[in-house]
Amino acid sequence: QEPALADAGLEGLYREIELPVTGVLAAMEDAGLLLDRERLAQIAARVRAEAATLRGEIWELAGGEFTIESPKQLGQVLFERLGLPTFRKGKTGWSTDRKVLAALHDKHPIVPLIGRYRELTKLDSTYLSALPELVDEHGRIHTTFHQTVAETGRLSSVNPNLQNIPVRTVLGREIRDAFVAPAGRLLISCDYSQVELRILAHCSGEPALADAFRRGEDIHRATAAEVFGLAPEEVQRTERERAKAVNFGIIYGISDFGLAEQLGIGRDQAREYINTYLARYPLVKRFIERTISAAAQDGYVTTLLGRRRPIPELTGRTVQQRHLGERLAVNTVIQGTAADIIKVAMVRAHAALREADLGARLVLQIHDELLVEAPEDRAERAAVLVREAMTGAFALDPPLVVDVGRGRSWLAAGS
Repeated sequence: QEPALADAGLEGLYREIELPVTGVLAAMEDAGLLLDRERLAQIAARVRAEAATLRGEIWELAGGEFTIESPKQLGQVLFERLGLPTFRKGKTGWSTDRKVLAALHDKHPIVPLIGRYRELTKLDSTYLSALPELVDEHGRIHTTFHQTVAETGRLSSVNPNLQNIPVRTVLGREIRDAFVAPAGRLLISCDYSQVELRILAHCSGEPALADAFRRGEDIHRATAAEVFGLAPEEVQRTERERAKAVNFGIIYGISDFGLAEQLGIGRDQAREYINTYLARYPLVKRFIERTISAAAQDGYVTTLLGRRRPIPELTGRTVQQRHLGERLAVNTVIQGTAADIIKVAMVRAHAALREADLGARLVLQIHDELLVEAPEDRAERAAVLVREAMTGAFALDPPLVVDVGRGRSWLAAGS
C-alpha cells in the first residue's frame, strides 16, 4: 500500500495525522468518562413518567390504543382515522417520518405529542436505558472511536455513541450533565469557535468574512447585516437565525428547497437569500465553482491537509446524483479539513499533557470539541496547554479560536 499512498500524495496524512491519532484514541477509550448513575436514573424515571402520560393522551386523541412506535399503525391513525393530509406512501404504508410530522404540526393536537413522545422514547432507549449497562467497575463509560467510517475523515463514536447526544434540547443537556468528573477533578471543554466558517473564509479568501472574524464579530449577525442590508445593531434574532441557516447551508450545499423547508419560508425567498449571500460574498461563490469544477475534472477533492475523497456522484446519470456530488465536493473540503485539524490538535494536546505530567488526560472528542479531565488544582494549566495545541494545529487565516469552559459535569464545562 505504501507506493499507492505515495502516488496519491497521502503519506503525510497517514504518517503525521492518522497513525499518531490512533494512540490518542486508544488512550481516550481506555480512560473513559465517569457516569453519575444516580443522576441518570432520576432523569430516566421522569422521562418514562412523561412518556407514559403522553401515550395516554395520544391514545385518547386517536380514539383508541395502538402501537405508537409502529409507522404502519401510526399512519393508519393519522391518515385514515383522523383524516390528516397525506404525503409519501411506500410499500409498507404512509410515511410518518420527522419531515412529515413537521408538516402536520399544526393540523391536529396529536402531532406535537407524537413528536415529543418519539424524542423521549428514543433518548430513553439510546441512552437512559443503555448507558447504565455499559459502565465498568469504576462507573466509567468507554466508547469506541472509528477513524474509517465517515468519508470526510470525521471520527465516529459507537457503543455508546457519545457524539450524538443532542446539545440543543433540554433533555440532551440533562444527559450531558450526568457525565461528571471524579472528586477532586474537573472536566474542561475546549471547543473550536466556528471552525468550518473560518475554513470557508480561508479557502475562499473572502475578505468580508475573514475581517468579521478578525474583529471578533458574531459571524451570523455580520452575515445577516450583509444579506439584509442592515447595520449590525439593527439585526434582530429572526434575521440572525436565518443568516446562520444560510451560512451553514452554504457549507453543506443546501438547496433553496432545503433552506425553505428549514426556515419555514417560501422557496423563492430562500433562493433570494442564497443569491444575495453569494452576491455579497463573491469569492465564496468563486470557491464553490472552482471546487466543483476541479472535482469534476479530477474525480476527487482534497482537504487542506491532503485528505482525498473520490466524488463519483459528479458523473452520475441523474441530475439528483450530480447535485449531490456538488454538495459533497464543497462540504468535504470544509468538513474534512476541520476533521483533519482537530486530529492534529488531539495529537498535540495529548503529547503536551503527558509532557507536563499534570495528571490530566483527553477523555472525549465530539467533532469540534475536546473534553479533558484534570486535577482541580491543575485544570487552569491543562486548559492553557490544550488551547495552545488546538489554536496551533493549523495556520488558518482567519486564525483558529478556541472557547474553554470548566465544570464538574460535561454540561457545566461546555456552558
